[in-house]
Amino acid sequence: MMKRRHPAILATALFLSVAPAFAHSWYPWECCSSTDCWPMGVDADAQEPEPKIVPGGYLLHDGIFIAERDTRPSRDGRFHVCRYGGSKTAAVVAPTQKQICLFVPQPTF
Repeated sequence: MMKRRHPAILATALFLSVAPAFAHSWYPWECCSSTDCWPMGVDADAQEPEPKIVPGGYLLHDGIFIAERDTRPSRDGRFHVCRYGGSKTAAVVAPTQKQICLFVPQPTF
């Protein structure tokens, strides 16, 4: 006779097995890991619009300019930003002696 398993246990096991697929675990620790970072754009998981591409860099929705030389390459082909305290109106994380934490999709050739 086959044992019946509790549905909540099965649901938890399923969630834990797929949870890493939803996380953006590649954010560097100095950018507050995944605590204060998020994707940009129009997708459901985006928390703010993509920056405008302007001469020399990017202009964020709140008027912050990030020079191209200060950005980091995105690992998933999307824009991502990290802001102090996880606030959409806070400054972009710029660790001392490190690059700004704005991740930019890289051109594909």
